[in-house]
Amino acid sequence: MDNFTKLETLQPRFLRYRSHYRVYLIFLLSIAVLLSALWGFRAFLYSWQEAVQLYPAEMGISLFYYLSLPLCYFFWLKPRINHSVQVFSDRLTIHKGKISDEVMFENIESVTVVGWSLFFLKMKNGHKYYFNSDLERVDYIWEGLHKFSPEMVSAKDYEAFRLSLVQHDHHQKRKEWFFRHKLVDVVNWFIVPAAFLAVGYYVQSREIHINQQSLYFFRLFMYALLIMLITSFVYTVMLKKLIFDRKLEGQDGEQPLDKIRDLEFEGVVIQRSKVFQLITASFLLAMVIKGDINFYSISRTRGDLSYFKIPTGKTVIVDNRFNCFSCRYQLADGDMIMFGKGIIGQILAKEGEPIGEVVQDTVGRTIASLNVQHVPKGHVAVKTANGKDIIFIKIVDLIGKIQK
Repeated sequence: MDNFTKLETLQPRFLRYRSHYRVYLIFLLSIAVLLSALWGFRAFLYSWQEAVQLYPAEMGISLFYYLSLPLCYFFWLKPRINHSVQVFSDRLTIHKGKISDEVMFENIESVTVVGWSLFFLKMKNGHKYYFNSDLERVDYIWEGLHKFSPEMVSAKDYEAFRLSLVQHDHHQKRKEWFFRHKLVDVVNWFIVPAAFLAVGYYVQSREIHINQQSLYFFRLFMYALLIMLITSFVYTVMLKKLIFDRKLEGQDGEQPLDKIRDLEFEGVVIQRSKVFQLITASFLLAMVIKGDINFYSISRTRGDLSYFKIPTGKTVIVDNRFNCFSCRYQLADGDMIMFGKGIIGQILAKEGEPIGEVVQDTVGRTIASLNVQHVPKGHVAVKTANGKDIIFIKIVDLIGKIQK
């Protein structure tokens, strides 16, 4: 018998990492494409140097994202896309592409639970192996280790964490059902955002002049995407904590009954939650349109603006609704505005109105107005930051009113 390989008492479990990590990779790459499109559009409007000066915080965040993306891929996504684990009665075999690593249970010094579904095995040589619910049925590793060395973890702690691993495994598995209900998902992720863009433009364009339509639709799209992601995440967490985890905890804890998923029940609950998500997202998107939230932007001042009593480098809120004179949100003389390539000035006169230089005598009395001109049609007279020059700019170049 010594010449024969020892037979395993159980068929080895083959555990793979979740398939939705490929979806995460696609999502991260999509964000990178959207950021590239945004900065490409701004480079088209301004020069690169001016775009960086106008939006330094956003540029910093974008650069951080681009630098973090390869790190995220190589240290988080790639190991989960290409790795797998086999569980035997006396060891683990970790497959990393063409390389395999044997983890003998007898060489484990201790087992430590970090939290949630994360735990690690510390070997006698000091090396650590981390596992969590990113790996399908990670509870098999926990059970296999306990059967081999029951003394490593107390029965109470073992059972409590085993239940937590099963809960997280079911939660992760439900993520793979994300687009199982095709009709509801099509409505949630395609029809609702498309309707938001169409209705938003129809409602807002009736009262507000939209000079840069491409930027306008880009902002609406980002709001739609953000709200859909937030509502989806919130409902997913609520279902896990308030329904599925409690249902699993309510079972008797008899193995393997507490690993069985009620797929029909879960399918009904998830489908109904997506309907509620649709209602919630529609309400939030309606509030965006109702409150004109997409017409507010943030910018940082540059240059010497002491004449306007605005500190250099201050972050200001720009109300982009105020960019006209014959609409609901009208600009008035004296308003601080942003125009062109992020330049700040003060409204002095509208089209057709006279404008000129005013001189005073030695005691401060007004003598006369010199170089009187009329503001050309389609333009507005603006005082620059030095407090002396007056320039005519096109009304379509107005970005919005500075909110102090």
